[in-house]
Amino acid sequence: MAEEHLKGRGVEAARWAGAHFRWSENVTSGVWASVTLEVERRGEEWIVTRIDRFREPLPESETGFQVLADAS
Repeated sequence: MAEEHLKGRGVEAARWAGAHFRWSENVTSGVWASVTLEVERRGEEWIVTRIDRFREPLPESETGFQVLADAS
């Protein structure tokens, strides 16, 4: 999703460093009610910087794809 977002904006891969994104969703199976994952572009790699699981669902306003720091 992060790469699709950046490509869709016409950002060249050489400028992706420092881009930071979050994906959160409510889930219906398992122990957890919601999960959050954050990734950041460091050099040539996407690095997971956060994984959180919650016993309560997130408000819909906090779910989905979010840009935390876009590539310049």
